Amino acid sequence: MTYDSHIRSYDAGKVIFSEGEPGEAAYIIDQGEVELSALKNGEHVVFVQLKKGEFFGEMALIDNQLRSATAIAKTPVKLIVINRKFIQEKIDLSDKLVAMTLKVVLERYREMRSRLEFVLAGNKLEDNQIFSHHDEKAYEEDTRLTTERIQAESNLKSAFENGQLELFYQPIISLKDDSIVGCESLIRWRHPVRGLVPPNEFIGIAEESGLIEPIGLWIVEQACKAQQDLIEITGKPMMVSINLSARQFESGDLVENIQRILEKTGADVSKIKLEITESLLMSDPLNVAEKLHELKALGTAIALDDFGTGYSSFSYLHRFPIDTLKIDQSFVFTMRDNPKSLEIVRTLCALAAALGMTVIAEGIETEADVELLKGFSADYGQGYHFARPMPLDDFKSLLKKGT
Repeated sequence: MTYDSHIRSYDAGKVIFSEGEPGEAAYIIDQGEVELSALKNGEHVVFVQLKKGEFFGEMALIDNQLRSATAIAKTPVKLIVINRKFIQEKIDLSDKLVAMTLKVVLERYREMRSRLEFVLAGNKLEDNQIFSHHDEKAYEEDTRLTTERIQAESNLKSAFENGQLELFYQPIISLKDDSIVGCESLIRWRHPVRGLVPPNEFIGIAEESGLIEPIGLWIVEQACKAQQDLIEITGKPMMVSINLSARQFESGDLVENIQRILEKTGADVSKIKLEITESLLMSDPLNVAEKLHELKALGTAIALDDFGTGYSSFSYLHRFPIDTLKIDQSFVFTMRDNPKSLEIVRTLCALAAALGMTVIAEGIETEADVELLKGFSADYGQGYHFARPMPLDDFKSLLKKGT
């Protein structure tokens, strides 16, 4: 046998894995043939022969049980190795219902096989005789989590359909003259029992379930409509920032849908700022760059949110049409007491200026924060020192006080 991190080769007659062993990997046949057999009455009975392109050895990895068959190289074979960690990561990232379905199907298969073998051995199958292989506590926990997930997704879908989702608006302040120059639109859920639910409690569910796509487009439309509503107070279009999710960038018609909304609402596209995160830039750089350039071509501005907390290199910034860097609140909030945070904020402000970008500092809580940021020539600020996110009517009232 030869072996490296992703390829294994076996001579004819060699055992790849044996029945009853823990599963360390699954395999795809790249060359040759593999024979699968199981022990019956003391003899290995062959039940399938696999050829190039076929997948085997996955069952023990998915449900974390012992091997239910022995695999032998029928001819010299070359196998592509898919290790346990890789498969487990994919299962963990998948929809919980899909993951549970896979495990239940395998559990049912193993139980039916055990029952058949029991009967074929001349035994009488008693009523309610159990052949279960699973860990009862783990199984119950999986069931509980899946049930909760399905219920949460159903509740969110119902909330969206019944108009319980609402956009709040947090003012964005010019640090040059302390005027309100725009706002960020932030989603909230007005739950009939729980009250106001923050986004961190449901956005993850929306992204995993795919609900973020219709909800995301609804957010864009509501924010664009709000921009139009504010003209009657401000006399001119105001900058409105809108967050886009990584899941939305997987949609092939994201740009077309946003363009349709911009045209439908009559929004001033030059004052619409679309916010993305560093992690999104790195998840699929080519696709994201292409879509960002298309969105930029519509006339919108692009902001990089939570800047400094991700893992992207500064060298990537030139690849994307970024207009604004938003410095994460974790740095702004601690810069008065932490010299490292202070230097990071100073450096990011200088970097943005050097790249011809504007800066929005998030998480401003004190006048001392404001003075420091002014000293760094930061353009805009956002945070509780100025105002918390608020419903549209309250934001209108705040604007009226300043006019």
